[in-house]
Amino acid sequence: MSEYLLPDGAVPVLLSSDSAEGLRAEAAAILAYVQDHPRVDPDRLASQLFRTRIARRYRALAMVVTREELTEALRSIAAGSAHPAVVTSGGAVAARRVGFVFPGQGSQHAGMGKPYYDFSPAYRAAVDECAAVHEERYGHARPVHYLLGACAEFGETLWEVQPARMFHLIGLAAMWQAAGVRPTATIGHSQGELAACVVAGVLTLRDAVSIVTHRAQLLERDLSDGYAVAVLGAGRDECEALLARNSGWAEVSLVNSPELTGVSGDEAAIAELVATATAKGLFAKQIQMSFPSHTSAMTRLRDEFQSSLGELSSKTFALGDVTCYGGTLGAAITPELTHHDYWYWNLRNRVRFDRAVAAATADVDTFVEIAEHPTLQPALRENLSPVARDARDFRVVGTSLRTANGLGEFTRNLAEVAVHDLHYDWQALRAGSDDRTPALPLRDFPATVMNSKRLWAPYQSGAETPIPVAVPPSRLREEWTRLSRFELAAPRTVLLAEHDGADDLAAALCARAARHGAAIADTATESDTMVLLLPSNTATDEQGAVAELAEFARAAESLTKEVSGVTECWLVTTGAEAVSPDDAPSLGHSAVSAAYRSLGLDHLGIAFRHLDLPPDAAEQDPTVLADKILEAVHVPGEPELALRGGKLHAKRLVRAESLGTSAPPDLREVLILGGTGYVGLEFCAQLARDGARRVTLVNRTGKTSVLAERLRAIRASGSTEIDVVACDITDADAVAELAGRFAERPVSVVVHAAVQYAWARFEPEAVTEAAAAKVLGLGEVLRAVPQTAECAVLLCSSFVATLGGRGQALYAGTNRMLDSLAVRLRAQGRDCVSVQWGLWGLPGAEHADVEARILGAGLRPMPAAPAIAAGFADRTGNSAVLSADWERLRDTAEIVGLARVFAPASAVPESAAAPSEPSAPKSAAVEPEADATRSVAEIIRRELGQVMLLDGPDHIDGSVPLVALGFDSLQAVDLRARLKTMLRRELPVAAILGGASLDDVVLLMSENRG
Repeated sequence: MSEYLLPDGAVPVLLSSDSAEGLRAEAAAILAYVQDHPRVDPDRLASQLFRTRIARRYRALAMVVTREELTEALRSIAAGSAHPAVVTSGGAVAARRVGFVFPGQGSQHAGMGKPYYDFSPAYRAAVDECAAVHEERYGHARPVHYLLGACAEFGETLWEVQPARMFHLIGLAAMWQAAGVRPTATIGHSQGELAACVVAGVLTLRDAVSIVTHRAQLLERDLSDGYAVAVLGAGRDECEALLARNSGWAEVSLVNSPELTGVSGDEAAIAELVATATAKGLFAKQIQMSFPSHTSAMTRLRDEFQSSLGELSSKTFALGDVTCYGGTLGAAITPELTHHDYWYWNLRNRVRFDRAVAAATADVDTFVEIAEHPTLQPALRENLSPVARDARDFRVVGTSLRTANGLGEFTRNLAEVAVHDLHYDWQALRAGSDDRTPALPLRDFPATVMNSKRLWAPYQSGAETPIPVAVPPSRLREEWTRLSRFELAAPRTVLLAEHDGADDLAAALCARAARHGAAIADTATESDTMVLLLPSNTATDEQGAVAELAEFARAAESLTKEVSGVTECWLVTTGAEAVSPDDAPSLGHSAVSAAYRSLGLDHLGIAFRHLDLPPDAAEQDPTVLADKILEAVHVPGEPELALRGGKLHAKRLVRAESLGTSAPPDLREVLILGGTGYVGLEFCAQLARDGARRVTLVNRTGKTSVLAERLRAIRASGSTEIDVVACDITDADAVAELAGRFAERPVSVVVHAAVQYAWARFEPEAVTEAAAAKVLGLGEVLRAVPQTAECAVLLCSSFVATLGGRGQALYAGTNRMLDSLAVRLRAQGRDCVSVQWGLWGLPGAEHADVEARILGAGLRPMPAAPAIAAGFADRTGNSAVLSADWERLRDTAEIVGLARVFAPASAVPESAAAPSEPSAPKSAAVEPEADATRSVAEIIRRELGQVMLLDGPDHIDGSVPLVALGFDSLQAVDLRARLKTMLRRELPVAAILGGASLDDVVLLMSENRG
């Protein structure tokens, strides 16, 4: 028995290569092997190929049963000739985006579902599910009898035919999806919109069954006699011209394409219209519909039909997994549309299928008609004509034919889709039995035919490379905006994780989930959403906060393993954010939220999201909080939410108003912690220029060997007295000794400039070590060292606390704790701010790794003087000061799931934006010479090697998608920026993530010279 899901025991034998010549050579080599090994059958050969070959860009799929058919198919592929059992790509394939097209009524017939019900388990399961819902609601299964051709005793009534048609379309879609073809979008025509909405996830099956049945019952009762519908091969204007000379009543009801139009009306008028059009040489055909849908005749049904829609489970459409386009509006169906209006419009208004197809081309390039026989394909091809659609490569495929008595036609169409889609999952064709014993590899099986050309060209290590230049800094601040209106996603299946200490809230979530359409899962494999509830009894001091962060680090490894099967992971904190002026954020929970976002960057593709409950959440009704948590979980696209005053608020980064430069007014006694580091010395230099009388630089050892020259230059530039003092601020005795120095001269400015890039694993011990000087030592200093009543305190945080960073959970968490500490100190009346700095121009090789990571995200080195001035400019609240390539930073924010948070700050006018990239060195610029393509190729390979951290040239298959080589989205952003600098050309990140290979990138960049 074959292990593959093809009818009649056929086996899919897939051959592929990176060129047409290579494909023929591959077929010739395997043909020779099969001829030399007579015991190798198609099943063994297919298994060997699927296990040892990747599907490359030039493809041929043979669907064979016997060895004789196999050898004939291989022979035809090797010769480049056609064969009835072979589907070929005809060229290099690309990633495809599939749209399922669902036609309306008109081509149905009794028994249309029987071959699929008999031979496709997926179709049968989907239809049975529809039938069970219908039988529960209406007490009979007559639509299924119609599908299977067992309805002779009942006749054909609309309330039987229309539900059957919808069941059929949903079943065919399930059959396609079970075979590995999943839609990016669905497109519905007339009644077919119901199935399109169900498959897209914007309408529940139960509601769709209710709508289609009520609709059919009303039409059967009031408008099922004396009417007809016809389709004409003419444009809308020509149809209306024909109607103008027709004395009967009829209206244009369908615009399928520029030259295919539908007309509904009185039966006699339609018959006359068909005869007139035929006499003029036009295509005209009456279809199987006996009611005048999509005309003014439907207005008499409005009140009763809309009244029946009141029993649906929701008032509006859900936000589905895929986009659904409908002919009702000729556009996407969105959550603000109500069922009450939309389904009446769907019945009453003219169908604009032409507009729906045009809109869907934004998402789709392969249109699969979900029907037992082609009905809309001529209209699809006309709408997608190269002249109208800028010659894009569209494909139109059907499902089967009316004459089919099995799945042979479907299999052929499936092969057409699979062969032409670079990312088709070929394992979907397997039967999926876990009990099957794996076959042994075939002995002496020929190796795949590879390109002989070298794809990694050598390059000179001494070649000039662009050096990032400093660009003017910008100042940003956080704002929390109340969400007054928002969409809701489809119901989620939620797994509650690590809720010790939040048991009452967890119990309330379980009890309230069903009211929000959600479900609570017991295991990760059953869920699509994980919710982590942190206990609300948060610490108020630094020691307790560090302990909370360490406890989260202890649980983090097991938690991140659980997210592998979900699409969203929510962290629920308490009082972690300063949403309102009165909020004093929890140090521990705020640190956990920042660390958690960095952990999420190890799981790109899973949305890591955060909801912050109010500080008094422990005193609030758990049921009310549970409702708000479930509401937040169903709000799409918002990564940072907070609940305050019973309302949801969303975090935004905005550009702060420019206030000029403003040094602290009292510079008599300045204390800089971490003062002998690069950042500390830049503060020392700036405050000396501003007139500081004395600056005390504190470090652990009191030595200044690394930056001694810089310190000497600062001392020589003015009259400021500068002292260097050794003090381990994590040692209480050492801090007490430091405090004694200021007994007679209290400190007027404190700058906490200690910079420690913590790349250690996120573990409890590492948390304690990283937080020692950053948070605990600072607390000791501020409590022990004498300060003036108006002492200004500036804490140096990092923008990583907002953006996150791979491998930087520890660094992000401790810096965010520093931010929250500043808010708490201000609440106590202290003049204290925390500034999240971007990228300083740190000298020395030890900072190269730091700079490489941050440059890849889009930050640029800040000139120190204006950055420090911006940091001191407004001490009423925390801020972020950074220089950036805003386009690249927007890309990074989108990749890490923070697009909406960053949108206000990154949407700057071009005239106000800092220069995004330095000019490329002349030696690296590519001129339009005869060997320009070769030069471009060498640069691309060199830059790709640097992004992938390769030690030297290597041989790879240039046809393999870069994502298959482990290339991730952040590396794609980095490569694009490098190529923009070196070649002055744009490489769309989507091209790489969509499956572009190295060869594709070289070709694309060689052609894109504008």
